[in-house]
Amino acid sequence: MYFEDNYNAADPNDIENEMNSPEDVLANAQKQDKGFNIIYRKFISPKTGKPKNKRIFIYTSGTAGSRIRDAEIGDYYPNKVGSKDEDLFFKVILATGECRSANGSSTLFYTSPQHYMNHLNCNVDPETIARWEVKRNARLAELKQTTKSKFNETVIH
Repeated sequence: MYFEDNYNAADPNDIENEMNSPEDVLANAQKQDKGFNIIYRKFISPKTGKPKNKRIFIYTSGTAGSRIRDAEIGDYYPNKVGSKDEDLFFKVILATGECRSANGSSTLFYTSPQHYMNHLNCNVDPETIARWEVKRNARLAELKQTTKSKFNETVIH
């Protein structure tokens, strides 16, 4: 028996006709990302003055030894979770139960407390910010000293 397979672009049931929008492609990629999560936060709408839920995308970092990940945009840094380099980032653990990462983590890393506050629309106590800055500056000084030592060893030998 002869069978001709005719593709019909106008037929909505034709599987080959299913075109994914860029948003669909992104959503599918994010679903496969084990560190990707969507959480919701309430905020006051500037237009209506009423509370409204806002969807926020977050990316969690994995366990010790994995690379630190930017919580807002998902980029990976060369620094490792569990290393002294964690001190270069503002680290937050989302202990509200709303973060259900496939990687089992609820740890978020930000480049600064301001980055965290802007992303999750919240406030951080000035004393907490000051303690973090002291810790970050100490790590930066340590890295600078290590770099000088390595340079001097290379020049001497």
